[in-house]
Amino acid sequence: MDATRPEFEDLYREYLGRIYAYVRAQVGTSADAEDVTAQVFMNAYQAYPRFEPRNTTPAAWLFRIARNATLDHFRAQGRRERLRRTIEHQPMAEADPAGQAEERIQYQALLVRVAELPERQRDAISLRHSGLSFDEVGRLMSCSEDAAKMLYHRALKALKEAAQREGV
Repeated sequence: MDATRPEFEDLYREYLGRIYAYVRAQVGTSADAEDVTAQVFMNAYQAYPRFEPRNTTPAAWLFRIARNATLDHFRAQGRRERLRRTIEHQPMAEADPAGQAEERIQYQALLVRVAELPERQRDAISLRHSGLSFDEVGRLMSCSEDAAKMLYHRALKALKEAAQREGV
């Protein structure tokens, strides 16, 4: 094995939680997230002999596979189903019942606004909030680091403007 190339098992242990969190944020249910995450790592294992660490980081490579697996999942499910399931299945934070209700309402409104963003802005938000650097986000989205930053900041600006219009 190439000395610069980590063992697959090490990648699995290091990135399982981050990949699952990214997928879970995208698909909306734990069961679907588990299925898609399993598919991600099956696809990664099959493609691992072709992985070239000098061309990309392991994180960017795995998140690209996760993004593609998530898109495949949505193609099978349909976008409307995605939004419905995401809104219905978000866990509530532990707090007082009134605070929980208010947080859930705000969170659901945010999810609706995020779902209304253009696809590339949604992807930039999701990937960045999964812990990837802007450079890695750009590589995954086939654009420059600066373009990834621009997509991300435009998405944040659009979300902020939507919240202001809604008086949130």
